[in-house]
Amino acid sequence: MRRGALVSWVFVGGLLAFLFAPVAVVVLFSFNAASSTSLPFEGFSVRWYQSAFDNPLFRTSLKNSVVVAAATAALVTFIGVNASFALTRRPSRLLNAFSSFVTTPLIVPGLFLGVALLSFYNLAAMRLSLTTVIVGHTLITLPFVVLIVNARLMRFDRSIEEAARDLGATPFQAFRKIVFPLVRPALIGAVLIAVAWSFDEFIITFFTIGGQTTLPIMIWGMLRRGIDPSVNAIASIILATTILATVVAARIVRREITR
Repeated sequence: MRRGALVSWVFVGGLLAFLFAPVAVVVLFSFNAASSTSLPFEGFSVRWYQSAFDNPLFRTSLKNSVVVAAATAALVTFIGVNASFALTRRPSRLLNAFSSFVTTPLIVPGLFLGVALLSFYNLAAMRLSLTTVIVGHTLITLPFVVLIVNARLMRFDRSIEEAARDLGATPFQAFRKIVFPLVRPALIGAVLIAVAWSFDEFIITFFTIGGQTTLPIMIWGMLRRGIDPSVNAIASIILATTILATVVAARIVRREITR
């Protein structure tokens, strides 16, 4: 290996180590048998995971996070699929403007969106709850579904659907038996990304949740009182869920793109 290539590999490896070392430390200390979050490491134990699940607040927060992520996934699926079909089947200036509007949350700072949503809810006299959180999460995750499903629909051969219609299939039958099976992998991948994003979203949740709590909000509250070793376990659970959903979604989307 040439010297220049070796230096490049060392630089990239050092950069990755710098970025992911804190993550590795959190996961490692979530299995530490000691009651501290500092060295020395006194052996592996799952006591902090057990402590987390024994905490009623954790169970409530986990349930709320799952409810929010599931409701967000259902909403973005319904809205995103309909929006994608409208944008790809009958393109127009109005629909192009709508497409730009839908994808705007990707470039708008989360802090601004959180403040904007809070102001809107106050003006509309809406009580902050999990419902307002779901609305906020739907807003920021909808672009993923629209963009990914759009990319699949733009490569869809319309002649297949037209052939099904010529053979006597109704519009619904053509969609259910022809169009949806071809779009389904991209849709599943997009929804999994939305679930992963929703599950660990903090900024929007912080501004719109009111008196309830989700896992990120719970962790933030615990850290205000000091670093509890069970925080590492809870953070590791969120990390594992996010990585799993993202990896599965990436594999599905990559397989769909290469088809």
